[in-house]
Amino acid sequence: MRLDIRTKLFIAAIFSILALAYQDPRMLAAIFILSLPVLAWFRVPLRALAALRKFIYLYLFLILLQSFFVPGGEPLLTLGKLTLLTSGGIIYGLSILLRFLILAGAGLILAQCNQAELLLALVKLRLPYEIVFMVQLGIRFIPVLTGELQNMFNGIQLRGVDLRKIYKRKVLAVYVSLFTPLIYSIWQKAEKLSILLELRGFRLYPGRTYYRDISLQSLDYAVMALALAAAAALVYAGLLLK
Repeated sequence: MRLDIRTKLFIAAIFSILALAYQDPRMLAAIFILSLPVLAWFRVPLRALAALRKFIYLYLFLILLQSFFVPGGEPLLTLGKLTLLTSGGIIYGLSILLRFLILAGAGLILAQCNQAELLLALVKLRLPYEIVFMVQLGIRFIPVLTGELQNMFNGIQLRGVDLRKIYKRKVLAVYVSLFTPLIYSIWQKAEKLSILLELRGFRLYPGRTYYRDISLQSLDYAVMALALAAAAALVYAGLLLK
């Protein structure tokens, strides 16, 4: 039996709230470990999380940066009187990394969902249809705009221009000349879309019908109750750690 899309939204919301509520790396590590079997159950490719290892230098930079702004803990690396690395900075940087991984996992849960069902779930949650429609437009237009931008870069490379070798003072002017036609293209698409919406009578009636429908089953209620119980257990464990 398939889970309703609202069940997945509920679980993703629980992981996101727990990730933002805690700072202790032990709690965040427990939440992250708990999220892995959930992601596997939802058939989310874990290689998507593994692909984040390419940002390892960014994570190390964040840990080093936190040592300047979080002076707690013992100094581990000093340069004269300047402390470069502290145990508190490592702990805080590790917390940021774990929180980012948990939020990325929650986003992957939603990314695996059917977009039509996701929008219908938002409507079922009593969100105004105008907001849901804007979310739908954003989902549909992101690949289009990304493709247009990639075509622009491909066209420049075919002309023998290497953007990596452009003199630094000219970089801003080059990118302005690139994004100007892109913004104009977005404006044209938005204008055509507004005309089409008017022609099709958008918001002519207070409500609308849907070809498909979704409903919560007994399995959905059981999974949400189990997720809520697990979240309560984590909160209780967090209270014991204080």
